[in-house]
This record gives sequence, structure tokens and C-alpha cells, in this order.
Amino acid sequence: MDNHGPAPPSQGSLDAGHEISDVPVRPLAGTAVAMTVLVAGSFLLMAILFKVFDYYQPLFDSVPHPLAQERANNTSPRIQVDPPAQKAELAEIEERLLTTYSWVDPEGGVARIPIARAIEILGAQADAN
Repeated sequence: MDNHGPAPPSQGSLDAGHEISDVPVRPLAGTAVAMTVLVAGSFLLMAILFKVFDYYQPLFDSVPHPLAQERANNTSPRIQVDPPAQKAELAEIEERLLTTYSWVDPEGGVARIPIARAIEILGAQADAN
């Protein structure tokens, strides 16, 4: 018996729906080679492209604005030390502004009135019209 090919599938394998052939290796190998060439080519083209960008970059560099050096840099930290306390303080200031009378511009005769009073005045004006 000089049988070098694959053994024929049994009837049980066919009835169970099992595959009866092997996977073809040639298309798999071709796909692997093609993907390897594609990746290597992409890396090569990217390296060439970055060399071209590096060469042409000085042409696109603009002269900085004359006032760029004069700009003041804020070196203090921009963090809140105690956010809940600062939020409460802000709420207190806003509440005071919305509920008290005070002068905004005494010379110009501009005053601030409580928001509830302003709503009453505007309601009365709307009713009058």
C-alpha cells in the first residue's frame, strides 16, 4: 500500500459537517508576503517623506511676531487652594449683589436694587401697559 495522499473522510465526518479538505497554503503564504512587503514599503516611504518634510521645513517657518518676546508670562500657580470655601465665598458675594441696595455709579445716579424688587417694578410696568 503506497498511499501518500490524505485518507478519505469517513461517512461520520461527512454527516457531522466536518471539512474534508486542507487549507490551501499558497494563498496564505502569498497574503503574508504581500502584507510584509506592504508594511516594509510603508515604513520606507514614511522615512523618505519625513526626510523631505525635514528638508522643506525651514521654508515654512515664519518669523515670530515682534511682540512675542514682550508677552508677560504668568508664573503663579493657577490652582484653587480651597475650592469649597471659594465656592461658598462666591455664592455669598452673588447673594449680596442680588439682595441688597447700593450705588454702582453715584455721580451718574446709577444704583443697584434687589432682584426681587426689580421683578416687582417690571411686573407693575408691564401691567400698566
